[in-house]
Amino acid sequence: MNLENLEMFLMIARFRSINKAAETLFLAQSTVTHRLKQLEKQLSVTLFVRTAGGVTLTPEGRSFVPVATGIVEQIRAFTQDTSTRKPLTIAAGKAFASYELPRLLGEYRKNHPELRCYVKSTLYEESITALLTGMADLAMLGSEVYHPQLLQLDLPSDRIVLIASPEHRWGRTFGGFADWGAQEMIMFGDSSAPFRQRVDRFLLERGVFPNVIMELDSFSAVKQMVMQNLGVAMLPERVIREEMAAGQLTAHDIAEGALTRPTLIAYPKHKANDADFQQFLTWIVRHF
Repeated sequence: MNLENLEMFLMIARFRSINKAAETLFLAQSTVTHRLKQLEKQLSVTLFVRTAGGVTLTPEGRSFVPVATGIVEQIRAFTQDTSTRKPLTIAAGKAFASYELPRLLGEYRKNHPELRCYVKSTLYEESITALLTGMADLAMLGSEVYHPQLLQLDLPSDRIVLIASPEHRWGRTFGGFADWGAQEMIMFGDSSAPFRQRVDRFLLERGVFPNVIMELDSFSAVKQMVMQNLGVAMLPERVIREEMAAGQLTAHDIAEGALTRPTLIAYPKHKANDADFQQFLTWIVRHF
């Protein structure tokens, strides 16, 4: 019974799908199925039964979840090399990796030059998966996470503001929601993204049905389109500071502080006893 098979079992249990677990672990579905059969043979029980939508845990499988979770946590804690500081692996969305992490890591390394880290850009679900499979030590998230094996810390929220080109009719003053009409909008993310859902909900509550002409997957791309006066957008205040200082964009807090983007740090529960890791977290929270 090896660690990889236990982690695979927990992944299947989480997604209730062998196919989804295989995609997340970058394995062939046949490999995951074979390993699952090996694990079931070792335990002499059936862990899952197939359903129309995937798989579901058997009573024995449900009983094995806390056992497998405990074994995985203990092995990870035991194999941590306390004599050599390993690179810190950080999962973060594109925006956070581009705007906040460079400043924070740069300042931290001034007093801790021994820091080595690996930053990978991930979506929300990918970040959670990376934490649960040991592929990341911490993740910067834009939405809350509720999982018994993860802990989270709240960071100051970021106001979401309306941005426009100085040449736009709202370049100086926002005309009000009654003036919105068929105003073209550049949106960050698709309709399933937590950030996009916050913006859509805010506008809908004010009777605005946005005329979306573009959907982009990066804040930088959205800003470029707005600077070309192709439409207006709603973005976090932190990501437009440079453009505002240079006079390339104008911003209006049309929500009067009520619309914000939360930022959280999530990490595996077993890292709570890692003194170096906790010192890093404390510094990040203090300097965010």
